[in-house]
Amino acid sequence: MKKLICLLTVFVSLFFMQVPVKASDINWDISKSKTATQLDENYRSQVTLSLPAKSEKLVSDVVFVLDKSTSTQIENQTLDMLENLQTQISQTNAKVKVGIVIFNKEANVFGWFDLENDLDDIKKAIFKEITSGTNCHAGLLAGKELLDQDQEVAAKRKYMVFVSDGITYMYNQKATVTAWSFENDGIVASWPGPDNWNLKYGQEALPDWDNYLTDVKEKLAIQGDQYDYLYGEAPTNIMPLEESKEGLNSVDKALYYTVSTYQAMKDEGYHCYSMLANGYSNYPWATSFMNYLSKGQKISFKDIQNDIYYLLDQGTYVEDFMGKGKDNYGNDYDFDFITDIKQFYMMVGNHKYVPEFIEENHYGFNHQENGYAYELFYYPEEKEHFIWKMNVPVSQFEHVQLVYTLQLINPQKKAGEYGEYDEDGHLFKEGLKTNTQAILHPIDSFSKELEPEEFLSPTVSYKVIETNVDEPEKPSETIKTEVKKSTPVTTSPVATGDDTKQEFWYALLGLSISTLLLLLIKHYKTRVVAFCFCLWYDSVGDENVSVNNRFNKI
Repeated sequence: MKKLICLLTVFVSLFFMQVPVKASDINWDISKSKTATQLDENYRSQVTLSLPAKSEKLVSDVVFVLDKSTSTQIENQTLDMLENLQTQISQTNAKVKVGIVIFNKEANVFGWFDLENDLDDIKKAIFKEITSGTNCHAGLLAGKELLDQDQEVAAKRKYMVFVSDGITYMYNQKATVTAWSFENDGIVASWPGPDNWNLKYGQEALPDWDNYLTDVKEKLAIQGDQYDYLYGEAPTNIMPLEESKEGLNSVDKALYYTVSTYQAMKDEGYHCYSMLANGYSNYPWATSFMNYLSKGQKISFKDIQNDIYYLLDQGTYVEDFMGKGKDNYGNDYDFDFITDIKQFYMMVGNHKYVPEFIEENHYGFNHQENGYAYELFYYPEEKEHFIWKMNVPVSQFEHVQLVYTLQLINPQKKAGEYGEYDEDGHLFKEGLKTNTQAILHPIDSFSKELEPEEFLSPTVSYKVIETNVDEPEKPSETIKTEVKKSTPVTTSPVATGDDTKQEFWYALLGLSISTLLLLLIKHYKTRVVAFCFCLWYDSVGDENVSVNNRFNKI
């Protein structure tokens, strides 16, 4: 049994070792890629660094989950942001889809809209007047469903903007509340509403939200939906008054479900923003709750716009170290960066920028009033590398690419296949890496330095078929003779003639003559024999006697 388990373990391990990981499956914070072409006849490869990744589809989803009590000011700011974003992407090949959810006691869904063409329809949806109730949980559920359903867009390109005053007391897609008892002027009542918080905790009570939500979670596991009922209907089971101080009411459950759904979207990798629509002094807990969701950050629509549009901020740079090491045969290999300005360039979207010489080993791209938008610093020392620096932000909606050429300076001459080709490094091969290391040093759209991230390492290969290629041996005469014998003439007719047809007609003529002679012999046997004898005798006999005379005599 032990041997069998060991054997199965080895088999499973080997199987999974052979399963490649796609570059798109790598969980990077920043979309990026590095690709390399196969070595050409001159042992050169063209390498492309790309931000975002070369294969990245430049499509983004933006969903707004808006409280029905959102102020006109906030609505106008939302629209301004979308108009600015539309202007930014108009000159690119990018696409932005917009979804609108406005919630009262339930979620009212409007979308999807194409930002470039449907801005008027988006405006109508944003300014739609809706009243009655506040169900943050339903709004977030609808927003999450919109984002979840779009499988064509990567999670890191999905954005959700939640705008509310935080005064919520309903939950679930169909407005649900809790039949919770409280004493009102000596009378026991159970109606749900935002004042349930004040009745239980007091108006000025502001909890430690982490501890509060943990407590709610523990109590929810016990209470469940025992006292739940649909809003607008009569409850069938009401929590007793003596349990109400420890039991969960509508506000408790609404806040917990709101946080849970919001966090679930963040866990999916979506960009989530929480914004306070309006603050009300008689509900300080609601304002405090919205600040908790935003982690105390004051985020503006301008910030959100920049986060959607920009992948990286200025100051971001890439360090790229040229490849060297041992190939699959243990031979040394070494790649050199070709500094000829005709051998490297940049692409920003569809715009090509050739390098401009600044000083030795220092080049600039896209010259502007205050300098170059991008720079390259080359270091040819022992650890040959370059630094590619971004002096302007990098957009989510245009690929920013550096394309350069590497030269393998020491190819082998012995017959064999050296290295393995892996265009983007997702197979994690070891032989003939185009770079020993390539590192992105990112700065996000909020000007915050992030942790460095490594690119995958593409690998290349080449094949040597013959040895002594520079001085080939002269073939022997014996080999030439054998080659001629092995090529029959009949199988390779000359293009200018048709020998096959000629042979056919010669054969046919010979057959006809033979048939004619047989017929003559059959009917004129004596005469033919005598005539043939005279012809023979004429060739050896008296020249003065004609054939006819001899024939007549016979």
